[in-house]
Parts: sequence; C-alpha cells; structure tokens
Amino acid sequence: MKLSKSVCGIASIAVVVLMTAACSSDNDSSSPAATSTTQTDAARSSVAATASSMMSTVRDSAEQAVQDAINAVLAAAPVTFDAGSSDLSAAAAATLKAVAVPLQGNDTEIQITTYAQDSNIASAKSLAQARGDNIAAALEGDGIDKSRITVNSDGNPSDPQVDPNQAAITVVDE
Repeated sequence: MKLSKSVCGIASIAVVVLMTAACSSDNDSSSPAATSTTQTDAARSSVAATASSMMSTVRDSAEQAVQDAINAVLAAAPVTFDAGSSDLSAAAAATLKAVAVPLQGNDTEIQITTYAQDSNIASAKSLAQARGDNIAAALEGDGIDKSRITVNSDGNPSDPQVDPNQAAITVVDE
C-alpha cells in the first residue's frame, strides 16, 4: 500500500538517524564513549520494536479504512440476488464497481461470503458458490487481482439473522 510504503520509508529513516546518533560522539576525544554494547543493542531493539509496531498500526489503520469504505458502499446498496439466482443485477454490478475503488492501489485481501437457501442442500451450496464466484469475477474485472479474493459460501445458513440472498465482503487480516 502506498501509505504503508511511505510510513515504512519514514520509519526506516528514523531508525538510521537514531542509530547514527546513538553511535556517534561529539568529537571530544578527551571523554570516553558513554555507550556500551548492551545499551546500543537495547536501543536498537527498542527502535526496531517501535518501527514494527508503527508499521502494524499503519497497516491495521489502512485495512480498517478500506473496510469502512466497503461497509459504506454495501450499506447504501447491498449486493443481493434474486431467490434461486446467481446472476448479478445491474444494481449489484454498480455496487461492486464502487466496492472495487477502495481496493485499488493497495494489496488488501478480502473475503466474499455468500449464502443460498434451497430444500436441496447440494443445490444451495452450489448456488452460494456461484454467487461468490460471480462477485469475485466482477471485482477481478474491475482490476482486483484474484489472488486477493477468497470466496466463502454456505448453503442453508443456520443463523436466522443471515439474509441468504445477500453477500458480505470483509477485509482479511494479512
């Protein structure tokens, strides 16, 4: 991600500056060096831990921003299917184009979760998978690499809160 690379660059520069400052003297040869190897190693370890933590926080923030954008799109226009169909409606296709926008220009991975209801369990599973595959194909057509997309499908979901004709899209922690 561009933001992640920028922060990584800034963190790297900060580490170099801190390490240089920790290892240099003020050219006063009359005073002995005050740092020991243990203190230098501890400083390096602390700087590395801080940089790592900073990178993790930036990555988490960037992923959260992508998820928030996806949630806003799906709240305004959920991706739904007609009962018994895996075809994307024009509205669903438009929604997926909007979902693709925050996914472009970064490497965020997503999971598409789809469901279907049918008295035949195998048919329900097959329909749910076809729905997920159609969503993945639409996102791929909008420039999202297929390697970043996972489809999770479930036929006849047991959770009564789940709409079996509506898809969910969530960011996956890397």
